[in-house]
Amino acid sequence: MGFTQQGEWHDHYARGGSFRALTDSERTVLRTALQPDSPAVALDVGCDLGELALYLHELGYVVDAVDYAESAVELAAAQAPDDADVRFLLHDIEHDGFADLPHAAYDLVAFRLSYAFLKNRAWLLNRLREHLNPGGTVCIITPLADALPANRRDIALDDDEIALATAGWATADRFDSDGMAVLVLRGPATGPVSFADKRRPPRVS
Repeated sequence: MGFTQQGEWHDHYARGGSFRALTDSERTVLRTALQPDSPAVALDVGCDLGELALYLHELGYVVDAVDYAESAVELAAAQAPDDADVRFLLHDIEHDGFADLPHAAYDLVAFRLSYAFLKNRAWLLNRLREHLNPGGTVCIITPLADALPANRRDIALDDDEIALATAGWATADRFDSDGMAVLVLRGPATGPVSFADKRRPPRVS
């Protein structure tokens, strides 16, 4: 599923497609690592059909869930319970920025199966630091490149890419869940942050 264009994702969801369902193992890790002690606000980036957003709401978050695929946002909003404090918004985080989001800062920013598709990962993570509340968390849930065939490499991160994502945080915890890595990043950068564009996988002949 190496879609790279907004229209491809829109068509995928419009045809009834989805992405990998949230697993019980993920739920356990997220509940242990992310359940807030007091009311908190979360941003779900690349929200798919809203499964993670609704689970974060169940954990105690008010959730803004964004995706740049219009069909995904429409379907997620239509399927969400009426009493869920979750807003599904059509928003491209890399191009639309942060000014138009409902909240100026968040206690949690989550990327589930979406971080690998970003073109300017390090730039975005650095910007996110400015939009985290004190004590805020970034959570990245990603497949691992060495566990996938070469033709699916672009949906995953390798060890070097994970090292880039976790650099510059006061704490960077990693949990394993059903063959995926769950990265929980907290605290400000302790030194200069390196910028690197997304490294594309080698062409498969």
